[in-house]
Amino acid sequence: MDPEANLAAELIRLSSRDEYFQAASELLLRMFECVGASRVAYDAVSGEAEIINDPYIKSLPSEIFMDHPLVVSYLAAPAAFGGIRRLSDVATDFALHRTRTYQEAYRPLGIDRQITILTSSPRPQSFRAWSVVRGGADFRDSALELARPIQTMLRLLDTAYSEAPPEHSLGDAYSLTVREQEILQLLGRGLTGVAIGHLLGVSPRTVAKHLEHAYAKLGCTNRIDALRLLRGEPLKAPPRR
Repeated sequence: MDPEANLAAELIRLSSRDEYFQAASELLLRMFECVGASRVAYDAVSGEAEIINDPYIKSLPSEIFMDHPLVVSYLAAPAAFGGIRRLSDVATDFALHRTRTYQEAYRPLGIDRQITILTSSPRPQSFRAWSVVRGGADFRDSALELARPIQTMLRLLDTAYSEAPPEHSLGDAYSLTVREQEILQLLGRGLTGVAIGHLLGVSPRTVAKHLEHAYAKLGCTNRIDALRLLRGEPLKAPPRR
């Protein structure tokens, strides 16, 4: 199984965002032979970057995070390198050592090597990525090549787990299959049929067939009504003419 398919197979059916972040971190640790693998989420409103699943750094203040050479590089040229960058490609060791990011966060932990995989377009107001780090020997070009096929999957998975799943679903009451419920849940989180097919390893046509069967069982014809029915909400009456 290729890295992309393996990532999706291991992570798509977890029950919560926390489980996803933990499992994704453990998988990336194995894939990249690093000492840390974490999801970075920066929000200008809160004024800090949340570091999820890093045992030592839980967050970074905005002024330290924005001084990171990789962050500076992403904001200066968002589209370059397809959103996958190695720290040593954007800053020399001398330049890195002069930053507050290194002096206050990385140096105490012996970290000076990093690869970052974007999962959203970087903006001064927000930033989402997965990061793998270690100290000493740099990541080889083969690590960058390994990151490329899994970036799309990480983006889709981040979207799929962008919010908590509904507390209850009436899918079983409508005799929906596990796959039909899974596709409807992903559809409700904003993924397209093509993206869902990519994530589940099936064709868009297969996704459409599952939706067709689900709509027939639910007695509706569209995504919005289907999701309302699964949440036990009444359907809106059609406008009077």
